[in-house]
Amino acid sequence: MRKTKWALLTVLLGSALGTGFVLQSSEQERTISNYQGTYTCHPGEIYDPSTIEEVQTVVSDALSHDKKVMTGNRKFASQIDAACAGDGQVQITLKNMNQVTHLDKAKKQVTVQAGMRFNDLNDYLRPQGLAVNMVTELATFTIGGMLGSGTHGSTLQKPSNMLADYVTGIKLVDGKGDVRVLSGDLLDAARVNLGVLGVVVEVTLQLEDAFKIRADVEGYRNDSNLEEVVLDIARNNYSANIAWFPGLGRYTTTLYNPVPLDTPGNAYNAQADVSDAEEFFFGLLFNAAHELPGSAVQCLAAFARYSSRSKSYFRDINTGKRIKNEPVGFSDQMQYFKCKDPDSCIWDRLPIALQEVAIDIERLPDWIRDVRRIVDEHPKTCFPLNGIYFRFGKSSKSYLGMSADRETAFVGIEYTLRKRGEKEPKNYFVNLEIEQMSLRKYGARPHWGKNSVAIFENMPSRFDNWQNFLQAKNELDPYNVFTNPFWERVSGEVSLDDYLTPGCNARGECYCEADEHCESGKSCQPGLYFTDARICR
Repeated sequence: MRKTKWALLTVLLGSALGTGFVLQSSEQERTISNYQGTYTCHPGEIYDPSTIEEVQTVVSDALSHDKKVMTGNRKFASQIDAACAGDGQVQITLKNMNQVTHLDKAKKQVTVQAGMRFNDLNDYLRPQGLAVNMVTELATFTIGGMLGSGTHGSTLQKPSNMLADYVTGIKLVDGKGDVRVLSGDLLDAARVNLGVLGVVVEVTLQLEDAFKIRADVEGYRNDSNLEEVVLDIARNNYSANIAWFPGLGRYTTTLYNPVPLDTPGNAYNAQADVSDAEEFFFGLLFNAAHELPGSAVQCLAAFARYSSRSKSYFRDINTGKRIKNEPVGFSDQMQYFKCKDPDSCIWDRLPIALQEVAIDIERLPDWIRDVRRIVDEHPKTCFPLNGIYFRFGKSSKSYLGMSADRETAFVGIEYTLRKRGEKEPKNYFVNLEIEQMSLRKYGARPHWGKNSVAIFENMPSRFDNWQNFLQAKNELDPYNVFTNPFWERVSGEVSLDDYLTPGCNARGECYCEADEHCESGKSCQPGLYFTDARICR
């Protein structure tokens, strides 16, 4: 009844002011979940504003009622609570703020509302003869979400592989409910903002002329020299993605290079275009990889993925036919893929967990050598989804981007979960030994949205500009309206030691320090190669 009265009061106030403003609050949908349904958040209220003024009203009301605010979609792309308001707090989605507000073709700049999805922006720009410099591999992220987490692609030949570095202006609603247009140091802080500086409502991006690229997909059956060639591959191509399968001794490369715009070809990335039969087969295979004893099925699944990644997965937009040799198409359509039904992708029904970290690119060859030694200590360990996945980027001017202040190699491992996140994957302890080695020996920075609770250890020490980011937060959010449990953990306000509870390792909430932190039947032991790691085995 109280909320009904508040909604009525808002309508009356809007009518009195002549604005027609109606604040939307969901009375039925009291939860938001990630795309797999493996993580659910429980805000007290969810609002879907349509204007900047409505965002201001939500923030001002939250401030007056001592509530916290966070921006995130109802079906968000993270596997953790990075974009979730805390229990009982205020959640904003920008699904109704998804339009282009201005295009300056002379300056090659576009201003968009933060709820616009990246693929929709590219579809708008392509007929205008314009493009965004970077392209991530998944297309449906919102612009605001991409700045919240530092979403990236792979290139060392463009100014950056992160959308954040092409931002020339940000308009946000700050912690007082005021509209701010950011520049200078505040802009660099907000390029990757974790949602804790304010509600980003509009973003201006620097563009370039549209361009086409040619793809080259290759599979290599001998990985013995990967550490010697990996940096040459990265630097000698416009964009390079490498999937390494150390358990198989193989790797694949997907390389993109620019061609003239009038080059014939209208290809697109069809990685997600699998038939119902293929999807059913992969589902059975990955489930069996967990449930059957031994690692043979897991390695079979890895081989299936290696095989699919070692040949062209591009199709013609008009005919749908697979293009086996030298596919050519627009840069965005070639580099990202999307599901035929965005609400029903194969990875939605086959829950996966992801760990991605960023290390200094010059240290990547040594990192590969160390991973070989870890895998040697754990025979028959295979990585069945995309192997170990490498992408690359130049140093970023953002304060909290994964590549802030250093040229970077992005290293990702994906693995399937058995029961909607309830069971740890097979050979999980191998992943954790690699993860802890990356953090503690290589100074890795975790991806802000893809990882578990445990991986975000000592985050302030990993970024030279952490204190400058905090200064920006103090200026933009003096009353600490924009915060959530995720920020409290990564900032150190809440110690990760608070998560050292029985079984926390299997939940991804801790690196074990005692046997009780492991699931039943396992004990906390040093890593077999990287002995500073603690793994449940």
